[in-house]
Amino acid sequence: MSIAKTVKQYLDNKHVIYDVLEVPHFESPLQASKLAGIPPRSLYYPVVLRDPFGLMMAVLPASHKLDHQRLAGMLHRKVEPAFQTQLSSVFADCQPGHIPPLGEAYGIRTIIDANLATPEEVYIVAGDHSRLIKLSRKDFILMQSNAWLGNNFSKAVTDMQMMAVEEGAGAQAKDNNFFIRERVEQLTELPPMPEMASKIFQLQARPESDVADLSKIIELDPSLSVQVMRYANSPFFGYRGEVNNLQTAIARILGYDMVMNLALGLAVAKPFKIPRHGVIGLDACWQHSIYSANLMQMLCKAMPLAQRPRVATCYLIGLLHDFGYMVLGHLFREAFLGLNDLLSEEKSDQPIEIEYEYLGMDHGELGSWLLKAWHLPDEVVVAVREHHNEAYSGPFAPYVQLTRLSNYLLRIYESQEVVVDDLPMDAVTALGLDEVKVMEIMSQLMEGDEGLKDMARRLAA
Repeated sequence: MSIAKTVKQYLDNKHVIYDVLEVPHFESPLQASKLAGIPPRSLYYPVVLRDPFGLMMAVLPASHKLDHQRLAGMLHRKVEPAFQTQLSSVFADCQPGHIPPLGEAYGIRTIIDANLATPEEVYIVAGDHSRLIKLSRKDFILMQSNAWLGNNFSKAVTDMQMMAVEEGAGAQAKDNNFFIRERVEQLTELPPMPEMASKIFQLQARPESDVADLSKIIELDPSLSVQVMRYANSPFFGYRGEVNNLQTAIARILGYDMVMNLALGLAVAKPFKIPRHGVIGLDACWQHSIYSANLMQMLCKAMPLAQRPRVATCYLIGLLHDFGYMVLGHLFREAFLGLNDLLSEEKSDQPIEIEYEYLGMDHGELGSWLLKAWHLPDEVVVAVREHHNEAYSGPFAPYVQLTRLSNYLLRIYESQEVVVDDLPMDAVTALGLDEVKVMEIMSQLMEGDEGLKDMARRLAA
């Protein structure tokens, strides 16, 4: 794809003099600036957002990245990434993630970062991954006559990110590793909710649905049906008879709510194919998810009844809280491979800091982005997004605290390096539990260790 048709017409109508530069394939403006030998402050890029009034575009230099909270504070209203599929029609002549910073050309309100005080020659993305447009700063500013000028709604790219892009600019293995947030915000095509997940989600919304209805839907997908049956036959549940049909598995062993959420979690994740090995590979993700789902369910049941959230929702959150890794591996494979290697090498007790430095966001944000777009319940979306946030105190705090506590307990089991004295007691207390009860539940979970590992292996197969 060459320069976007809308941009060309707009520049020509404005009688702007410009040049088109051929650049090696790039995945982010910062990387484009390195490949083209351009100072990052001289290359402008947009982040397309939404607020209560519709779409808007924030224009930044490649040396900076958007600070959503600062921008929202400056505008005195909520702003969110424009993930809607409507972007695919607004920017139909652009490749996903390579939108030119010319909001007026596309009929979108624009706010410009005051950090655009750059040299006389400036550069903008042309609409694809291998071309930039060079023009004078004067012409660019004249074309932004209807835009707002704002201060302090961006922050400079860190030295680590700058150095990493410089080192990886010529290597295919590192081409896609940076500014996933920036690329996510500009995606014009969302992965659709899997059809089976949509059917289960619709059934979940019907209060009159029963075991027979759920069985009929699950049976439409033989592989999903087999997985549920394998789950029910696992030694973890200790059922002595033979489970040979779905209705028996649901009614006698797993329960309607658990199977509903197990099937939903499996159906949501099924299309997301990621590499099997590594600390965030498919095998590790499913093992951690299965352990988390069962542990969160057990912890929830131990809470005082008056404080207890929905047990089935806890199970679903346990399955999906690391869904962001699957989204990363599915949409940005090279970035996934790089992060997988980095986390394996670093063996840090602060992996979220590494993710922020490497991607510009963490896996919780990435997973919640897609789950929100698919209209999953707010409590699931929030718990997925906030499960590493110790300061979260919003309306879904019990779900977030249960996920945090579960993660910590599993770190004790997985690494054998975390001391029990360091349990997140704020979460334990808020959930109405105590240290003794929590460790007793963890011991009960580990008694079914082989059964849980078998389940995880089968789900990852």
